Amino acid sequence: MPSYLVTGASRGIGLATITQLLQDPKNFVIAAVRNAESESIKKLASEYPKDRFAVVKLDYADYPSIGKAAEDAAKILPNGLDYLISNAGVSYQESASFESIDLKVFEEELRINTVAPIEVVRQFLPLVRKSAVKKVVFVSTLNGSLDFAPKVATLTITYAMAKAALNILARKWAAVLYKEGITTVVLHPGWVETELGLTIKDWWAKVNPDLKPISVKQSAGDVLRVIWDAPLEEQIKLYNHTGAVFPW
Repeated sequence: MPSYLVTGASRGIGLATITQLLQDPKNFVIAAVRNAESESIKKLASEYPKDRFAVVKLDYADYPSIGKAAEDAAKILPNGLDYLISNAGVSYQESASFESIDLKVFEEELRINTVAPIEVVRQFLPLVRKSAVKKVVFVSTLNGSLDFAPKVATLTITYAMAKAALNILARKWAAVLYKEGITTVVLHPGWVETELGLTIKDWWAKVNPDLKPISVKQSAGDVLRVIWDAPLEEQIKLYNHTGAVFPW
């Protein structure tokens, strides 16, 4: 039974991802969330048995909770964790200009979007190493591409910087994990109809009014196909949700 742990799983892309995974009776899914009592998680817990679905508390803003979540997951994953999907993230200053960036807030964005994933991966690596599949996934964004940056110079500046840092973290770490047979995947889930995604709707309406966001269901389905198809590589790629490859 393939095992998956998805962070930020109580809403948006994370919730859509675990919902789709649970539809396959062969999968065992762990939702890693800040609030295990959220209505979305309680609903899934009422629909699926404990031998198919589990919940661990994990907050990217609280590093000790990450280690505790890994300990809790280890108790229910004797054969290791096949897929670790680091999906959680924040964007606090979508409309900030370079002149108006709040540096203290930006430090928190970096801490959650870039630093916390380091702790997530290293705490769960022992479980990934034990598994059969061995895949580590970072949900990032095209907006973190250095090549793409000039085309969207004023779009979510601080979020883009944090994700660009995440991208280099993943690409460097991937070359190390490759030697252990661990596949690292970095992907852009698309512009998605989520709470975060809709905050940039007005920006895109001015720049490209023909561009429309995709549903969380489509994004989750596309993302999973990219994850399943991604090969073991030393020099990893930045994937779009469609499977296309973006420049770093």
